[in-house]
Amino acid sequence: TITVDDVTAPTGTAPANVTVECINDVPPVPLSVSFVITDAIDNCTAIPALDWVGDVSDGNTCPETITRTFSITDDCGNQTLVDQLIIVNDVTAPTASNPSSVNVECILDVPVADITVVTNEADNCTTAPLVAWVSDVSDNGTCPETITRTYSVTDDCGNQTLLTQTIIVNDVTNPTATNPVAISVVSAATVPVPDPTVVIDEADNCTTNPIVVWVSDVSNGNVCNNEQITRTYSVTDDCGNSIIVTQLITIT
Repeated sequence: TITVDDVTAPTGTAPANVTVECINDVPPVPLSVSFVITDAIDNCTAIPALDWVGDVSDGNTCPETITRTFSITDDCGNQTLVDQLIIVNDVTAPTASNPSSVNVECILDVPVADITVVTNEADNCTTAPLVAWVSDVSDNGTCPETITRTYSVTDDCGNQTLLTQTIIVNDVTNPTATNPVAISVVSAATVPVPDPTVVIDEADNCTTNPIVVWVSDVSNGNVCNNEQITRTYSVTDDCGNSIIVTQLITIT
């Protein structure tokens, strides 16, 4: 009695492992497994059957590991399973452009943080990467002060890009005020001393209380014929922008 019974499983080498960044980059199952398993052999079967068994994910992200299993089967049903590992791991940071710089005159004019100023965020895998405000950092300067506003763009795997927006605060607008009311006195001895409070409507776009300072008194020299003194005050804001107002004093 000669019994012929093949109990030896075929052999073959698993396809090389694959690493991709995005789930959409996972290669499809080959139409013919022989394209990826090229060395399948058996002790009895000339051409063992090759099949795809299934793809099983480990359920993780960044990285996710997919185990792709193939079978090699001989004519007696002896089977060998080989696994190809497909690793999905996005390591590429998203992209975006720095928002345009902003120039304002007053600190109260600085716009609030607004993620919509980042308009072209994109990523190789994440459809809508997340934009978030990170911080505002001042250079502690004045006139100008520079504020660096930072936003982050983050994809689903935590890859992050930082963007900066420059905000320059620089008051270049002069304050305003009206010339004090002209006055007449009867002698030089009765000319009042300079008094900044005669400037009553000083105002500024940024400085709450611009500073009023007496500058000079200049006479026209007509000491015996209605001498006129031009009294000058300056009105200055916190950035040094200044105007001059004048009060006419006539000695009759």
